[in-house]
Amino acid sequence: MEIKSVKIYLKFAIIYVQIISMISSLSGHEPDTLSIEEIIISGKQSPEIYSDLARIVHTITPEVIRSMPVTSIQDILEYVTALDIRQRGSHGVQADISMRGGSFEQVLILLNGVRINNPQTGHHNLNIPVNASDIQRIEILEGPGSRIYGPNAFSGAVNIITKDPGENIFLAHVKGGEYGYLDLFASGGFQTGSLGNYISLGNSSSQGFTENTDFKTSNVFYRGLTDTGIGIIDFQAGYLNKSYGANSFYSALYPEQYEKIESTFTNLNFKSGGRVTYSQSVYWKRLLDRFELFRYDKPSWYDGHNFHKTDIYGTNAVLNIPYSLGNIYLGSEIRNELIHSSVLGEKLETPKEVNNQNGAFYNYYKKREQVNITAGSSLIKDRFTFSSGILLSKTSSNKWGVYGGIDMSIRVNKNINWFSSWNQSLRIPSFTEMYYSGPVHKGNPYLMPEEANTAETGLRLHGGDWSGCIAVFRRKGKNIIDWAKKDNELIWESRNITLINTYGFELELVWGRPEGLKFPVKEIRTGYSFLDISKQSENYISAYALDYLNHKIVTGLTIPLFSYADLVLMTVYQDRAGTYTNVHSGAEVPYTPFLLVDIGSTFQLREGLHISLDVSNLFNTGYTDIGNVPLPGRWIKGGINLGLPFKR
Repeated sequence: MEIKSVKIYLKFAIIYVQIISMISSLSGHEPDTLSIEEIIISGKQSPEIYSDLARIVHTITPEVIRSMPVTSIQDILEYVTALDIRQRGSHGVQADISMRGGSFEQVLILLNGVRINNPQTGHHNLNIPVNASDIQRIEILEGPGSRIYGPNAFSGAVNIITKDPGENIFLAHVKGGEYGYLDLFASGGFQTGSLGNYISLGNSSSQGFTENTDFKTSNVFYRGLTDTGIGIIDFQAGYLNKSYGANSFYSALYPEQYEKIESTFTNLNFKSGGRVTYSQSVYWKRLLDRFELFRYDKPSWYDGHNFHKTDIYGTNAVLNIPYSLGNIYLGSEIRNELIHSSVLGEKLETPKEVNNQNGAFYNYYKKREQVNITAGSSLIKDRFTFSSGILLSKTSSNKWGVYGGIDMSIRVNKNINWFSSWNQSLRIPSFTEMYYSGPVHKGNPYLMPEEANTAETGLRLHGGDWSGCIAVFRRKGKNIIDWAKKDNELIWESRNITLINTYGFELELVWGRPEGLKFPVKEIRTGYSFLDISKQSENYISAYALDYLNHKIVTGLTIPLFSYADLVLMTVYQDRAGTYTNVHSGAEVPYTPFLLVDIGSTFQLREGLHISLDVSNLFNTGYTDIGNVPLPGRWIKGGINLGLPFKR
């Protein structure tokens, strides 16, 4: 960014600090106590009160998760109106996550506040060593979050938070269903002295709903928490082993694709106690990926499988300083991303052998470093809230960039908050975009980060029995990475040439039945999102597929059957813009709108013992999230769930 722009940001920061100081000196007292429920959004650098956030942040609670007819994190996220979960298989085998019309590379994924996006490709971002039953809650920030989280929170961020360690309880379930589906899970929480522990084991598998769609997934996860007196130490570690038939996943010309993934993650965090808090975190995540274009019969021209090993490791620190009207935060992060690959990166002089793969080699390697510095503050004064922040970010191959933002809200009355925000964001290119080379594709190692400016305004609604939000936004993206070429060229090259303008509207409403009211429905949820996207690619032909969700409608009903059983009915309607090339006819085919209906019910046999019955795609609707990759029809599953508290 130019020196002139940096000076403008510095002037803004100085003026803002002066405003805070002036208001603080005039008030001389603590802010008024909020009369509505307060929920801390833990994934932010600086915790804020949910009722006064000038942004849309959805929190999926454990009660909601338990009631859903779901088997994976991907299934849970499918019911969020602003998200586009494009699955290539069942039960979370492989899925891409997009938000508000952004690409699958533009959403940041965090696990207990640690960003874990995979630098090879966004296709791996949801390969997380956590079972759906491990989740305490999920926090979803809609819209840019770079000044809070750092790079890659381009169109939004999803923070997956696992259960707190230490509760003395044993949980387990056994689920089975059609197509040889079997899901086994067990977890335990227990206290050993001052150390709280949580550990879980999971295994799920299926023979597949059609040819070459079988899968097997295993994972183990541990989290420990202890209070040292001067602060809290939080440690987590997990391992995922997943293999699956990838029928037409990345090219419908080759239906016998197969993939095997191993992922390891560990993180150690310290957070001091007291009014002023300091936290320091170190983390490491590795992903091993073996991709086979031909699972069975390999043609003579096939050179062999693709192997990738990606590592991310780093450390970040955050200092929070409260004052009478809010708080100030300062943060820093140093992050390293590495890849060893058979096809991606820079050529190695001496290839490195792939462990246990019969003479396969990593022929390429690349490492890059990131440095991120964040600063910001929030102010709460009566009905008014205001927050701002700034991110300074540098990657080893790019210059320093400066990205800022402002959020504000006014409480109109006890039921309505008006909010407005303007934020900048960035996304660092993946190694695939930089280095992938094929017969008609060529990567570009000199790609710059994608950037965007997003403006948003809306209303947050909250009453005794209902809540909701209405929002409109516009995102103007520049330097968007696209595969493009000129008329007379044969090779598609990744370039920073596309401008993307995105307009959107969202509506969310939730109503819960008041105590004592006789009504057949306990809870009603509904949401609608609309998107319109346009692009410009100068004089190039652009391959950027504008196949975003033009319309999405989500509804949910919770209907009590008996005093010990509820029926949950979920519907998702999707109308996707764009087309895809039909593998059989070669014609461009528009995506067909579809409606999915899922139902689930849990019956309590006795305290701590439940049986469940879920039916996904109740009406056996034929549909695809990605062209030429059919998804399963009706699938019936049932299981037994056990929860036993115990004393030590």
